[in-house]
Amino acid sequence: MYHALYIVSTPIGNMKDISQRAIETLRSVDIIFCEDTRVSSKLLDSLSIRKPLKVYNDHNAQRAIDIALNYMLNKQKVAIISDAGTPLISDPGYKLVNACIKNNLSYTVIPGCCSPIAALTLSGFPTDRFVFCGFFNSDRLEEYKHMQMTLIFFESPKRIIETLNKMKLIFCGRDVAVVREITKIYEETVRGSFDDVIRHFDQNEAKGECIILLSPQEQSNKCEREIFSLADRLKDKLTNKDISSILSEHFKVSKNDIYKYLISKEEE
Repeated sequence: MYHALYIVSTPIGNMKDISQRAIETLRSVDIIFCEDTRVSSKLLDSLSIRKPLKVYNDHNAQRAIDIALNYMLNKQKVAIISDAGTPLISDPGYKLVNACIKNNLSYTVIPGCCSPIAALTLSGFPTDRFVFCGFFNSDRLEEYKHMQMTLIFFESPKRIIETLNKMKLIFCGRDVAVVREITKIYEETVRGSFDDVIRHFDQNEAKGECIILLSPQEQSNKCEREIFSLADRLKDKLTNKDISSILSEHFKVSKNDIYKYLISKEEE
């Protein structure tokens, strides 16, 4: 079947992970849009594929879409790839798909590697319900705090310790896994408490692409138990109001929940 646009997954590390169908598709199209021509050229050279390459990113999306549409409306086939993995995941490729929809142009996907899914399988956390949160943004942490599912974040290795320390304040009690260099020689999955994982990267510099995963909140009530235990130890020294304010500020939890717990203990 003829398609105007092919969304082609590429390897995320090990070059042998590209599918035969992906190779055949890249050989058949008339032009390939990519994130970085230097990165994509290495992949295509290894496959002995020679095709025109055009950059597609956030900065030139509309101009690139206009070029792609010109090809597709003239019955030529277009492929879009990313530097690694499945296109459209945390990149603007969806705009090109929308352009196809608006112009009644057929498109399809050539599935393959996807680093968030690969990291999820390596983490050992529940896979039945999860949220891919994209690149880490500390301004949105409260948004994810009460989600009862596995959370997945992209992060730079240079910020991994800083980010884990920020997450620790919001996601107290959850287990954490950091997966890096997926499918490469130095692939690593570090899993445990926030303190365990932070200690590991204090002693071992993080290198390569990193993905942070957090276990579902319901998997552990450890944080709540720790906070209430601390509240019990402070109730003879401070007022309920002061205890609630201090613990709420430190652990980033509801002041009212702590206060209600203290009152219930008094009633007992």
